[in-house]
Amino acid sequence: MLALPKTWKRVRETLEQDERNYISLEEYLNICEENGFTRLKDKLQLSGYLHDLGVCLHFQDSPLLKNTVILKPKWGTDAVYKVLDDKQVINNLGEFTTKALENIWSDEQYLFKQAELLELMMRFKLCYKIPGTKDTYIAPQLLTKTKPTYNWDTTDNLILRYTYEFMPKGIITQLIVAMHQDLYKQQYVWRSGVLLDKDDTLVEVIEYYDKREIKIRVTGKRKKDLLTIITHELDKIHHSYQRLKYSQLIPCNCSLCKNNQEPHFYKFEELQRFKEHQQLKIQCRNSFEMVNVLGLIDDVTIRHKSELSDATLHTPQQITHVEQNFYDKVGVATGKVDRTQDLKDVSLERDRYINQSRNINISDNAQVTASGAGALSQGNNQGTIANEINENDSLPERESKIVKIIGTVAAIATILSLFFGGIFSTEVKEWFDNLFDKDTPSISEPK
Repeated sequence: MLALPKTWKRVRETLEQDERNYISLEEYLNICEENGFTRLKDKLQLSGYLHDLGVCLHFQDSPLLKNTVILKPKWGTDAVYKVLDDKQVINNLGEFTTKALENIWSDEQYLFKQAELLELMMRFKLCYKIPGTKDTYIAPQLLTKTKPTYNWDTTDNLILRYTYEFMPKGIITQLIVAMHQDLYKQQYVWRSGVLLDKDDTLVEVIEYYDKREIKIRVTGKRKKDLLTIITHELDKIHHSYQRLKYSQLIPCNCSLCKNNQEPHFYKFEELQRFKEHQQLKIQCRNSFEMVNVLGLIDDVTIRHKSELSDATLHTPQQITHVEQNFYDKVGVATGKVDRTQDLKDVSLERDRYINQSRNINISDNAQVTASGAGALSQGNNQGTIANEINENDSLPERESKIVKIIGTVAAIATILSLFFGGIFSTEVKEWFDNLFDKDTPSISEPK
């Protein structure tokens, strides 16, 4: 078996043995230099690899966070807890200022990294800055549970539903953060729902967690355009979960269901199958009328996404396992896991889901140890670091392939260790570490 360079192992061990919570990018680069690395590209590729493994957190694509390598992810999760457990923040229904953070993060370990920690919270969609304010933020998972009173025009609505086999908590709060610029009057938002206002069009999005459902209603001039934006944001959120199973439900447009707030719904996949087999009619279960399949699909879809501006739509990217672990450790911060009974409910629900699907789902409440494997993809780097990377030659193709192979094997090992309740975690770690100690020929090391 081919082994990774010993220089990589030495850097990893140095970082794992460092008792500090974080180091600067400059310090990290010096550690690499001391262990035989000479090219910046190699150093940054290693930090991305270690980020994916869960050894450290290094967000190379963030102008602020790229200059810090977080050695102890728990340091970050503890900082988030301090904000979301703060009595004043709770009493203010999730509202806080940077001045309040100075008090909350007054401990020496957080004192000089408050801006980075706030950026970390926003990156993980745990809070957003209130538009028009200088330094006021909202953590939507602490908003009021009470739905506000408002009038809704039920005429000619577009309605869409999402149902989930297992519904992780936090989907709606992440959507609120993503779409906070379009909140209706910046006040119609609550813990499980939101009103959005854009281009003379209103959107109501409500999460019914007990029913494992999200319901969307749209009224106004540009219903299909805005619905497309909302569904795309939900697609990005859905994509961040491993093996999340859900259905998109399309409303019937027969004479009985049209303009009805409780129409019959068809699964989008079912309509697609009808279309693929050139079956262009489907029967409504309420009126028993035969309905045009293409018309149903066209009612809630718009022109190809490429016709919309890049500023509006972004390609979904799956978050790495270490980032997912950050979510899970925060737990109540993301709204996915409460600390008491909800934790048991989530575990039981996930067990039920796994047994039904016979797939290993490690998206919610999964624990990835510091030496565990993570996702294998690293997002595109931006800014100065990216420019410097592009100026260097890439690592040998063979080395890149080996890294991918080792990463894949490590990911499988971590999934197994998670699935079996951590029984093999020690053995997996030892096995993975031994990959670095093999006497067999290794791939080329930086000189």
